[in-house]
Amino acid sequence: MKKIYIIVTAMLAMACGSTQQTSGFFVGAPSRDASETVSEAIEQRYLDQAAPAPDDTLLNCTFQSVLDRPFGPDIQYDVYNGALHIDNHYFNEPVVLLSTAGLLKDGLVQAVFNVTDAQAHSVVGIVLRADGADNFLLLGVNGRGQYTIQRCLNGLWIPVMGLDVFESSRLLPYRLNEVELTAEVHGNYTDFSVNGQLVQVVRTIIPPTGQIGVFIDAKVDADLDRITVMPL
Repeated sequence: MKKIYIIVTAMLAMACGSTQQTSGFFVGAPSRDASETVSEAIEQRYLDQAAPAPDDTLLNCTFQSVLDRPFGPDIQYDVYNGALHIDNHYFNEPVVLLSTAGLLKDGLVQAVFNVTDAQAHSVVGIVLRADGADNFLLLGVNGRGQYTIQRCLNGLWIPVMGLDVFESSRLLPYRLNEVELTAEVHGNYTDFSVNGQLVQVVRTIIPPTGQIGVFIDAKVDADLDRITVMPL
């Protein structure tokens, strides 16, 4: 029995840090010298971070009233002509607006943007599992026919599933005008669709439930026509 225990212990020691971590939000480099890779440390930090409970789990805001405030009463952007006008065109930092609604379990999050002015590489997107403006999962698109899926952890951008920062897709338009982004969460998987076309199935180490929001990149002037949260 003692001999078997020694053999198993030796096998575990040899395997530790020898393979690249590809699940979750970060692809870490292989390590043969340490028992904990950078990837494992980041994943553990993410696991320890509890998703804040949203105030509501059902939302369908089309901004028909100037009093509509799905992101709380303190935002600086105005509602008129049936949209929330988010003018970030003159600024070099993105805007993250967090809703008072979110997901407690499986559900759908959808945002409809009308982009009036943006640089080709600039992104608009949906935010999932947010814990402040620098901790969230981003699913977005730009005007180059590309989408991006990244985890922002304390302001540090981390790739998801080993995807490139920008992935090209023939399903995406090369100019951003009106764009409908949908994230359908079921367990650890999220179906990310753009204008009704599924472009990526995202697998995360834990379900991306919790607070949701929208992301508007620097140098972007956009109208948010609708934001929807619906449990499934």
